[in-house]
Amino acid sequence: MSGPDPTSPAPGPATPSTPSPLRVGVVGTGIGQLHLLCWLEVTGADAVAIAEVDPERRERAGRDWGLPAVASLDELLDLGVDVVDLCTPPGLHEEQIVRCLEAGVHVICEKPLVASVAACDRLDEVVARAEAERGARLLPIQQYRFGSGAARARALVEAGITGRLYTASSSTWWRRDPPHYAEAPWRGTWSGALGGTLVNHAIHLHDLLTWIGGPLVEVDARVATRVNDTEAEDCAVAIGRTADGGLVTLNATTGAATESSRLVWHFEHVTIESGTEAYDPGRGPWHFDFRDPAAAERAEAAWAGLVDGPPLYTGQLQAFVDALPDGDLPVTLDDARATLELVTALYTSARTGAPEILPLPADHPARGSWSPPT
Repeated sequence: MSGPDPTSPAPGPATPSTPSPLRVGVVGTGIGQLHLLCWLEVTGADAVAIAEVDPERRERAGRDWGLPAVASLDELLDLGVDVVDLCTPPGLHEEQIVRCLEAGVHVICEKPLVASVAACDRLDEVVARAEAERGARLLPIQQYRFGSGAARARALVEAGITGRLYTASSSTWWRRDPPHYAEAPWRGTWSGALGGTLVNHAIHLHDLLTWIGGPLVEVDARVATRVNDTEAEDCAVAIGRTADGGLVTLNATTGAATESSRLVWHFEHVTIESGTEAYDPGRGPWHFDFRDPAAAERAEAAWAGLVDGPPLYTGQLQAFVDALPDGDLPVTLDDARATLELVTALYTSARTGAPEILPLPADHPARGSWSPPT
């Protein structure tokens, strides 16, 4: 594979009808490999360089993709990219996000965005200043929102067709074996991965659960480490409650023999059931079973204007490019903050054995970190 050479002379002035593609640098070649594949499908942007700290992986990635491969984020920024796509260990995210925004470069960052709700609060000022002074913007990755099934479900919510939520469930049943952790020793640790299955595996499904079912206002959680010898949890269960009284269950493990992801919402007027593809639950076909013909007719009207876009990362990356320079971003810092508030509440409840209320108060003791006390 090959891509544009970031060392070549810059193209001439772009005309309104033919803008120059954004030049993207991808940092990290774990999940970054998937990001690179997705950038091939995005209109208006090209991956032009890779940064990877491991020499062997760096050499292999540069050869495989036909792109310049450098050893650090600083070297990548020196190449003059327009967008940095951070696929690095979570413990590095906050500092790297700040460095890129202060350099006037757009930032896309994998989950979890940062290590605490307080870190999101710190980013508020950085993001606002970068947008105002340099036009640089931040996109947190929450890719499960992008898919035909998820789009149809969200359209029903926004049109007021679903009615009240009765119950909902989220099941993240994945498999992670010892070689997965041996490949990258930061995985499963509090310092590098910032936790276990709640923050690294189930976080996106929980985002989709609440994006459609409504934010949780109370959670009661339990966690355990039962599958692998890791610092952080690999099994978690919780119950929750939405503002309108809907009851929600969350179940996650990395010990499943067969991987799947599954979401179900029982609303007043419709039951919605996602697909079960482990890493693409937002894709169709989803099942929509209506309790009466009138709701079904209203749903067809709400769906009439929907245009299916690409799913997952490709859909989110394309939506980001389309939103620049100053349109509404498909996912915001506030969206990421909400997911991390839920993570914090789940960990705190599991640690104390008591329910936690959301949103977190400004003086919540775990706002600065959900990690266990040292």
